[in-house]
Amino acid sequence: MEIPDLTRFSPGHPASPYGFPLPVKSGDTWGIGRLPEGSALLAVGWLGSSVKSTGPVPEDAVDALLEAYESKAVFSDGTAGWHDCELCPGPEAWYSDGEVGPVIRWRGRQVRLYGHGHHLLRRGTITYMVPALILHYILDHGYRPPQEFLEAAMAGKFLRAEHLTWEAYSPAE
Repeated sequence: MEIPDLTRFSPGHPASPYGFPLPVKSGDTWGIGRLPEGSALLAVGWLGSSVKSTGPVPEDAVDALLEAYESKAVFSDGTAGWHDCELCPGPEAWYSDGEVGPVIRWRGRQVRLYGHGHHLLRRGTITYMVPALILHYILDHGYRPPQEFLEAAMAGKFLRAEHLTWEAYSPAE
């Protein structure tokens, strides 16, 4: 799925690339998670089948993205399902040891990434929405996100469910 970097979504757009609201759990109840009023939502890292921006990425930004991933600051894509990398040549990059998802290597560590979900990263009134696979794109495909996103990542305000406005909903009967 390709969304050009820094694409700005219309005001009130759900914090999801798919146009439907985020399912968020509060206790035992599911609801809809929305960004605070006045937030701008920008896409970063939805590459599709080509990398348009390459180059070095500050180590502190990679560290911050890895910390966000490992601490589960990842929002579910609801029912959108599993995503693989459109840049990788075939399924062998996604299956090893009976597990699914690429393994990234960073500073002597190995972490398996799963192709489901995205991060929300806030800086001021801007929230950047990036796929959970962004570390794979950076470390394995040489992708360099926009500088403003890298600065936001290093500042480190990754959102979690409790940072969103939560609205209860009842499924249609």
